[in-house]
Amino acid sequence: MLSQRVKKTITDNPKKLANLIDLVNLPSTVREFVGQSQISRLGCFMRVWSYIKTNNLQDANNKNVVNCDEKLKSILLGRSQVELAELPELIKLHFPKAPK
Repeated sequence: MLSQRVKKTITDNPKKLANLIDLVNLPSTVREFVGQSQISRLGCFMRVWSYIKTNNLQDANNKNVVNCDEKLKSILLGRSQVELAELPELIKLHFPKAPK
């Protein structure tokens, strides 16, 4: 079930939801990482998060920090460490802005 807050956000701003779930043609770096030519922003974020968890890339001392390996660096602007809160914004950079 969706919370009241999520339902309200969806009904008040359907474009925001559409930006998360619309399929987009990916640039080559993200395409290689994800293994698909099209994916939604939400799907891409979920793939990146799954990759982080599978490869134990979260910092042992601070779980809010991700230690990037070479493959992850390729889509996160070459950074060696990234805060979890920064991940959505860094992934969003690879997706073209939707026309108004």
